[in-house]
Amino acid sequence: MKLKRILLTVLLAIGFIGTTFAGPYDDWPDDSICGWLEQKPTHAGYLGEAKKRSLTCEGGKALKGLAKTTTTNISTSTTKSKTSTANSNITIYEVVFSPAVLKELLNRVISKTDYDFSKHKLTNNVKDIQCRFTIKRVVYDNSELGVPEYWDIALGTINVKGSEVEFGEGSYWQMGGLSTDKSYLRDEVNIKLTEDGHFVGKMAYFTHTIKQGEVPREPLYPTLTKHKRSKPINLKSIGDSAELWIDVEDWAGGIMRISGCKYL
Repeated sequence: MKLKRILLTVLLAIGFIGTTFAGPYDDWPDDSICGWLEQKPTHAGYLGEAKKRSLTCEGGKALKGLAKTTTTNISTSTTKSKTSTANSNITIYEVVFSPAVLKELLNRVISKTDYDFSKHKLTNNVKDIQCRFTIKRVVYDNSELGVPEYWDIALGTINVKGSEVEFGEGSYWQMGGLSTDKSYLRDEVNIKLTEDGHFVGKMAYFTHTIKQGEVPREPLYPTLTKHKRSKPINLKSIGDSAELWIDVEDWAGGIMRISGCKYL
């Protein structure tokens, strides 16, 4: 999974391949795209959205009236080779990254969810397990013990195969912004189940709700540990509910509540 993700990232960054980026960027103003592109010029999502809109950015702002267009005519026949004509005003720039920059890009992708599981005793359950889950935010502003908020910031299903933990199809974050991209729950998760019922590892985690028009926030990548306040999954009685506490930041964390577990 990691190798697939790395190759995809490099291809997007180097080649600007014709992938259509939709969803989290559709409602952003042009200036927001350009502003973030200036801060992160190698970000595949911002590059793809700028290309899709044919934006010309300068100083973090979208220049009006300078959008580029491309027209290409292609004809084929049994006796003639394929030909194409393009608008002569189009300028194509080849982007080449130095080995150092490419190495940094790859390291960023790899390091986000890297985790050493050798210090844990992992389970090796014979049967696959599926559970429902919700994540609620816990706020520590007014209490050292934390106050869980009433609404779910993420929900869906969790599948456990051996010790491997993955979020099921249809699971999603409810934080807006970049969290609407469900690939974060698929490709940015590296979690395993210990023999005493705890989740350990790292995953992409969204702490703030982003409303339409607001500047998006990248996810954090907290480490899931055996929290002292957690009620672990009972592998001898999987129908019991569980609460797994997650430390994220000083001001806020989360509770992942597990319920309805069953063998598949």
